[in-house]
Amino acid sequence: MKIHFREQYGTKGEEILYVTPADQSNIVRVPLRGDKLVIQEKFLLFRVLQKIFLPKGYPDSVSEDYAAYQIWDTVQAFCSTICGTLCTHAILKGIGVGSENINAYSATVTWIMKEGCGHVGRILFAWWKGCQLDVDSKKWRLRADFLNDLAMGIEIYVLPKYPHLSTQILCGSTMLKAIVGVAGGATRSALTQHHAVRGNLADVASKDSSQETCVNLVASFVGLYLLTLIKSQAVLYTVFYVVVALHLYANLKAVRSVCLRTFNESRYLIALEEYFRSSRMLTPQQVNAMERVTLGQTVSVSLNVRLGLSVKNLIDEYKTSSSIENIVSSFDPHEHFIIAESKKYLGVYLHFETRQQDVLKAYFFAVSYLQDRNQIKEKYWDIQSKWQEFVGLAQKEGWLVHQHLLLVDEFRLDWKV
Repeated sequence: MKIHFREQYGTKGEEILYVTPADQSNIVRVPLRGDKLVIQEKFLLFRVLQKIFLPKGYPDSVSEDYAAYQIWDTVQAFCSTICGTLCTHAILKGIGVGSENINAYSATVTWIMKEGCGHVGRILFAWWKGCQLDVDSKKWRLRADFLNDLAMGIEIYVLPKYPHLSTQILCGSTMLKAIVGVAGGATRSALTQHHAVRGNLADVASKDSSQETCVNLVASFVGLYLLTLIKSQAVLYTVFYVVVALHLYANLKAVRSVCLRTFNESRYLIALEEYFRSSRMLTPQQVNAMERVTLGQTVSVSLNVRLGLSVKNLIDEYKTSSSIENIVSSFDPHEHFIIAESKKYLGVYLHFETRQQDVLKAYFFAVSYLQDRNQIKEKYWDIQSKWQEFVGLAQKEGWLVHQHLLLVDEFRLDWKV
């Protein structure tokens, strides 16, 4: 027997040998039947669902944290839809559906005003916080769902007690939901990009949408069934409280399961603290486990570091040309940044030719400066050596050091003229 080829679909798929038996001249296809294959053949439905709801090439085509995140994301979507069904019932009662005293026109006006406030809320929030959604995608993902639950809580608890203020209450809750729509959608895109390791962003996003649609469909019918069982406000409040608690817990677990390999300020400071303390580089898994996803940061600096500032801030602070020249001369002429301390912040001024890794390097130098304010000029080359070591260790542990998620303003300047 001669073996010509061995093939496998992905790393988890069926293995096939293409062979020519000793007594034949034609090539024959021979499946290698292991225990895993027998199990998969028995569960045909599982294989069909995998093709419908999971990206092509799963699990090799997505990041390692994909499955854990999607499981908890499915739980939270299920809970959110049930809450939404309960709230829809409360809203329709609040605007007077079923009441003889409310006509269709007044209900329509209330609904349009509610939707109008939502549109305004989306525009304002995108303008106000849009640039921070990439920087802290985990936090905003969690905040978005908290605000969604808060808005639904207002509609469940407050709206029935003040029906004469239904328009104002619904406008307020819809503005909160508008923030949820912007923050949730934007952070979902950021996390989808993280999961799509083969550049298969559209496939991962479409399958994520399919999963959520299926879950929402099932949860909608469950919510309708619950409405038939709820006979009092006390039961409604209890059901809503339990579902919201599960929703928030599932969201926290989902966000916690994500392991991002790009430095934002929070993750960068955690890694830097350990490096400066022990010259050891933490893995992305260790740093993500330590990162706070609710409020605040695990590690903070003594002075706020602001990146990409206008040189006007530098001139307003130091005024004289000799002081400015002294700051510039502290850095290597080939460097693409300069650092200067002000009363309320540490300013980092970037050159026109600054690349993404230069921003990470500038922040590294800024944190080094805050540890010892005399060492930028006196120990410049020591810091430079530490930076090279840090980058090497970070790459070895799997960090992406040629991109970042630090918040940077757009001012660029040239001090080499």
